[in-house]
Amino acid sequence: MINMIKADLYRITKGIGFYIAIIAMILTTAVSVFMTEPGYIGNTQVSISEEDMETISEASESGAVEVIKNFKTDRDAQQKKGFVREILGANINLYYMMIILVFVILMADFSNKTIKNTITSAYSKKKYFISKISMIYISAIIFITLANLFAYTLNFIINGKEYTEPIKNTLAVTVYQLPMLLGIVSLLIFFGFLFKRSALFNAVAISFIMLFQIIMATLSSLTESEALSEFMAKYELQSALKMLSTLPDTKYILTCASIGFAEIIVFSVLGYTVFKKSEIK
Repeated sequence: MINMIKADLYRITKGIGFYIAIIAMILTTAVSVFMTEPGYIGNTQVSISEEDMETISEASESGAVEVIKNFKTDRDAQQKKGFVREILGANINLYYMMIILVFVILMADFSNKTIKNTITSAYSKKKYFISKISMIYISAIIFITLANLFAYTLNFIINGKEYTEPIKNTLAVTVYQLPMLLGIVSLLIFFGFLFKRSALFNAVAISFIMLFQIIMATLSSLTESEALSEFMAKYELQSALKMLSTLPDTKYILTCASIGFAEIIVFSVLGYTVFKKSEIK
């Protein structure tokens, strides 16, 4: 198993895919920092509190343009210190970099047809599966942590103390978001073992988040289900990552962590079951 992990490390560092993920992370973060505006890939709706809406509504009805301007200025002043957490709230972008990690570590074996020789000559399917998911999870944790620290450091260099708060908040958000992000990584691993073909894996994985959001939004609209709408607003991946970046209450953090760990367990079991029963060609 150690030899397989070493082989994966060699493939990661020598292959171009890993560096594409790093460049993509640097570019998306740099654009957000220089523009002082977090950028999203996917659903971009922004939630505003009822109190804020009342303030804007009352000011609009009374024609108090200055009140609205001052309201925006005050909000901007309050948000400057927490700007890094706003960037981390857009960590749904890391999903696409996780696709690259899973592809490099797992799907390359299926593409190059090396998986059959690996399993038949030295490893059982169980050892192979454990080795692969361990390597993917460790790589994902390291990548996510370094991405968040890079966002903090670059923001401090470019925008200064005015837009920077203590690093402990960045580290806290990282810990809060990890279960949900690793949960979606476990789904990507399941896709890999289920489809086994790189083209099919890429097609499904790349479009999954967008299609899921569209389907759930359509169902919510058709059924007019308040429960479904509330769930999507709170616990859909993009919504959850954004809310976790605001350092919410412990109950919400634990609920998101439970969802993430449940996804890891469920998709790991499903992935191993599919892989164990499948024929390796």
